[in-house]
Amino acid sequence: MQFKCKADKLKQSIAVVEKAVSQKSSLPVLENIFLELKGTHLKLRGNNLEIGIENGIMIEDAVSEGSVLVKAKTLSSIFSKIDDKAVLISVDETQKLSIKGEKVDFDILGSHTQDYPVFPSIDEGFNFSLNVSDLQSLIRHTLIAVSHDETKQFLNGILVKNNQDTLLFVATDGYRLALKSHTIPPFEQTFESIIPYKAVSELNRILQNIEGDKEVNITISENQIAFKMEEFILISRIIQGQFPNYKQVIPEETGNRFKVKREEFLAAAERAALIATASNNVVRFSFDKEKVAIFANAKGLGDFKEEVSLERISGEEDVKIAFNIRLLLDVIKTVNTDDIQLAFNNELSPCKITVEENEDFVYIIMPIRTADYQS
Repeated sequence: MQFKCKADKLKQSIAVVEKAVSQKSSLPVLENIFLELKGTHLKLRGNNLEIGIENGIMIEDAVSEGSVLVKAKTLSSIFSKIDDKAVLISVDETQKLSIKGEKVDFDILGSHTQDYPVFPSIDEGFNFSLNVSDLQSLIRHTLIAVSHDETKQFLNGILVKNNQDTLLFVATDGYRLALKSHTIPPFEQTFESIIPYKAVSELNRILQNIEGDKEVNITISENQIAFKMEEFILISRIIQGQFPNYKQVIPEETGNRFKVKREEFLAAAERAALIATASNNVVRFSFDKEKVAIFANAKGLGDFKEEVSLERISGEEDVKIAFNIRLLLDVIKTVNTDDIQLAFNNELSPCKITVEENEDFVYIIMPIRTADYQS
């Protein structure tokens, strides 16, 4: 195999597929990146048996075809240090990979590809498309609520399901829940899958470098989900298990509803967190018709109090409630609207946070029971 290509183009492709490579595996072959040149098309793959990523680039100066496995960490490290605009890549009969530029000359030991796992094919299933910006929004708004408790694998990912012409992304860790919806062409049948956190997280990182108006084709089948673009494929196994009934957590009616400026609320909450980090992140809130008073205190550290103006939408009585400030900050930082709305019934009921009247995004945060705020 021999070809010449732009170094930055190959570097970007390596960075994409490297996200599916095992750093330490019981199968050493999975620590490699697979490279294969056919005609003028170079294909790179990473596969850890849970996630497979394939990325292709067109080669203008291809001399001979072939394939090789190279340690991902080594290849990535080399290209992170290369300043050359173009590199000549060649592989000899001993699988030695040569990387030559104007300034650099690397000879790296590679290996044969016959022991590398077959890249999974895309199964037939429910198929639809989203543009990159919409998919990123669905992921960003729900990834924050995924549980990392490995004893509850069914919570270690995002639920993806449809309801007629509505696509839903849902995640929960038992303390908060995030739901984001988006309109898609209607399906006669329903689908429901849990995508692992790592797959969604890595996909989100990759999408950050892709133009927002490009389309991603999504296929959901019984055992896998696939995200495909022109020169990119990510295929992931889905988590087997029953996702909890998230509808039971979302309150149908709330007696108290408030609107607050997001940036002002965020700044005050971050200041409260400076003290609350020393007291299990507990911050107390006292709402009246014009303002919310925010309190935090930690033994041996000190106290904090700040007032933020707000608009009462419904309810008449002054109400108090306490939250884990870290869970509240996550959602305030995630949304990018001018205002956010908080709605709840009392100090022991779930708090519903929304940003739009149509509620295409809903965030539920469970309150913390504190002796100060018990009725």
